[in-house]
Amino acid sequence: MWSQQRRRGVSPPVYDVVIVGSGAAGGTAAWTLVQAGLKVAMLDAGPLRKHLEDFIYHDPWPYDDPYRGFKGSTENPDEFTKKYKLEGNTKDEPYTTPEKMPYDWFRARNVGGRTMFWGRFANRFNEADFKMRSKDGQGLDWPIEYKDLAPYYDKAEIFMGVCGAKENHPDLPDSDNFLPPVAYKCSDVAIKKAAEKAGIRSIRVRRAMLTKAYNGYAQCHYCSGCENGCETHSFYNSAFRQVVPLMKKFPKTFTLIPNAMARKINVNAKGLASGVSFIDRTTGKDREVKARTVVVACGTLESTRLLLMSNIANSSGMIGRNFIEHLDVGAQAYFPELFFKDREAGDGIGGSHIVIPWFGYFRPDEKRDFVRGFQIEPSSRIRMRPDKNAKSIRGFGSEYKKEVRKWTGARVVLASHGEMLPSPKKFVELDQTVKDKWGMPVLKIHHPWESNDINMYKYMRRTYEEIFAAGKAVDVRLPENPDTPGHSIHEMGTAHMGGDPKTSVLNQFNQSWDVKNLFVMDAAAFASGTHKNPTLTIMALAWRASEYMLDEMKKKNL
Repeated sequence: MWSQQRRRGVSPPVYDVVIVGSGAAGGTAAWTLVQAGLKVAMLDAGPLRKHLEDFIYHDPWPYDDPYRGFKGSTENPDEFTKKYKLEGNTKDEPYTTPEKMPYDWFRARNVGGRTMFWGRFANRFNEADFKMRSKDGQGLDWPIEYKDLAPYYDKAEIFMGVCGAKENHPDLPDSDNFLPPVAYKCSDVAIKKAAEKAGIRSIRVRRAMLTKAYNGYAQCHYCSGCENGCETHSFYNSAFRQVVPLMKKFPKTFTLIPNAMARKINVNAKGLASGVSFIDRTTGKDREVKARTVVVACGTLESTRLLLMSNIANSSGMIGRNFIEHLDVGAQAYFPELFFKDREAGDGIGGSHIVIPWFGYFRPDEKRDFVRGFQIEPSSRIRMRPDKNAKSIRGFGSEYKKEVRKWTGARVVLASHGEMLPSPKKFVELDQTVKDKWGMPVLKIHHPWESNDINMYKYMRRTYEEIFAAGKAVDVRLPENPDTPGHSIHEMGTAHMGGDPKTSVLNQFNQSWDVKNLFVMDAAAFASGTHKNPTLTIMALAWRASEYMLDEMKKKNL
């Protein structure tokens, strides 16, 4: 496009802002800035997916599968089972880890990023979460407080449509914006009862999922195929709720540039960001987009790689340091009280309709050998295909069918996100010995388990035992270790905000200390991760930073 303009003697456009990334942070920044009148370009490394063509939405009937469950290879999946969930974990875009220190890095190469497939949990951080170092001496304090972010939590919740209920739980602040809570499923009732017997309180889930028609979007129809795409847009994703509407409403001031692999943030003679160089993935050619302000919102690890490759904004030496994510631990069992239960509409929806927030608040005298806490996200799903237990049952005829029916829907999974602490041992760096398809150095990810992580894992495991015992569960399967780091898909903290440019990368408004027209708006900006899902906080921070940017532009400081 711009090469043609040059040949015609027309200068390429200079945008007010270029945003690198189109997920929760990039989508929210674009939504705020474009509607305020700015001319914005957005780069994404993947394509814009077609709503009714590129997602399977509902699973096909099992008897239609010609492969009967035997799938093709990862590189060449058969068409029947092919789902759009493109990962960057391919030979074209590798990453490395130290020996015996595995890490799973899931990347979605599409406009909308991982909001196309996220779990939709929308939990606010609480007042203490922002200042935990002041309480226990561990990790980092944020340079902001809950009151600074609360108005932007409101904006994000109202925009997305978050269901839930006021619960007065000390771990999760309530909101005045909740849509009606989703009804409990049979399994939720069983899990709730078991947790209460173990002295642990659960509450109704808070999810960016529409429990009624809202802002022109249909109510969720509980099809249980959320990870396959939502045909009615009944849960928030940035592609179809922000990017596409902006393209339609503001075609002259908002430009999406898909399949653009950012490789460098350019800097002018004054030390200010002047735009972004990228590789057109469809042609392999180098391109550049010029802008007066640059927003980095690629997702924590990809943003870190871009900053390191650009050799920018790192006078503190902290880019890539203090890498944090969540400690994930899963277990499963079967609840006999769910055998042969009748099912209700909505019972199949992915995950459960309850969440178990951190309950340490209710055990003030308990001695623990770890700091911070975790939340448990129970899950019980009913799918058209039997689960593993039912698949292993032998036999035929009515008795066989009866036995399969007995186990189907009775499986309960408990999965936790635990808070991990920043550590000098947890960091990412460029691996100059390995290059991706486009000749750029890949990331080397260092993320070991440390003593606080291991001790928290052991406590999680004991908690699972308590809940399963209270539910009289059978066929209990407890983990020998935590899930491989990266399982949470909640990377955070590698370009964290702080109050001192010597020890942090960003100020309290996600603005680079070193380059005043550079902003990092994804979870790389987090000073701590808590144990809560990060997306709501990512959106709130991006909204706040965007409004600050607009104000600074009006003051001619940008």
